[in-house]
Amino acid sequence: MTAELVPMRWREGTFEQKLARIDRAIDRAGNKRVVLLGESAGGSMVIHEYARRGDVLYKVMTICGKNTHPETVGQQYFDRSAAFKASMDKLNTSIDELSAEQKRKFVAIRPLYDPVVPIDTMLLPGCRRVRLPVVGHFFTIMSALTVLSPMLVRAARSK
Repeated sequence: MTAELVPMRWREGTFEQKLARIDRAIDRAGNKRVVLLGESAGGSMVIHEYARRGDVLYKVMTICGKNTHPETVGQQYFDRSAAFKASMDKLNTSIDELSAEQKRKFVAIRPLYDPVVPIDTMLLPGCRRVRLPVVGHFFTIMSALTVLSPMLVRAARSK
């Protein structure tokens, strides 16, 4: 298993430029199984990519992802990033394009509690849910990508 980081750098570039960077990373993978993993605001980006290119993705996962209810995002986040606002503005359309099967293959990794992204906004209807035994937004993301990463690998490999 190999990984490629595609940073969103929310304060730079457009929504379309960010999708293009993800597209290029997927294309570089060639015939390998591709699992997209988005964290926090990046959750919305992997949902858009799943709606667009679900045929080439093995699985889509998020950690503390802002995956639903874009209307609950505070204006201060949109003021910092027009690309994030565009991602949230298009989120419901992308979710509607996902089939029930795609939603079942989607994995939402969440903590016991997150003060930044409410748990219910991390979950797509019918998705697989993995609850980590941690609390907090940053700490959950950091833990999932380091000491709890075997749980991510198991979820990524599962059918």
